[in-house]
Amino acid sequence: MVATEMVKRSNGMMHDEAAGTAGDKARAMLQIVPRLNRWAEARALQSDRGGDLSLRQLSAMSVIEDQTTTLGDVARRLMVTPAVVTGLIDRLERRGYVRRVSGGTDRRRVHLALTDEGRAASRFVEDHLVGEIAQRLASYGPTELRDLERGLDVLARLVGDLESTSPGSPD
Repeated sequence: MVATEMVKRSNGMMHDEAAGTAGDKARAMLQIVPRLNRWAEARALQSDRGGDLSLRQLSAMSVIEDQTTTLGDVARRLMVTPAVVTGLIDRLERRGYVRRVSGGTDRRRVHLALTDEGRAASRFVEDHLVGEIAQRLASYGPTELRDLERGLDVLARLVGDLESTSPGSPD
């Protein structure tokens, strides 16, 4: 059953149209993506290591690639305000996952770096989530996996388009 049909059936709004409109696809995405996020959030919090990390914290950690990343960089990539990122980073720093690094010659500029513990916790939780999803996907046939791959390519392109036209979008 295609995603749009699943959403329509789960909402009691099954229609006879085969292809559906762009609006139907948009509505389906806005319902399915948060469900995946809620599942991932719950599973991340249940993991053995890094179980104290929310998806937003994991996302922030994935943005911190090296010591050139700033609070502003993280805010832009997550599309949130710097105040939100400051709180996230404060919590991650207290847990020993992130450290603030002096900006060198510009002491007003603070850079962020993952600690070894932060890198390990982030990798562990991501590997745990990927493993669970991969285990489920292993039961899907080759056609479904190709369809999923094509759909993910389209979704990634769409998200890139949406991000590029949003205020505070990532670089």
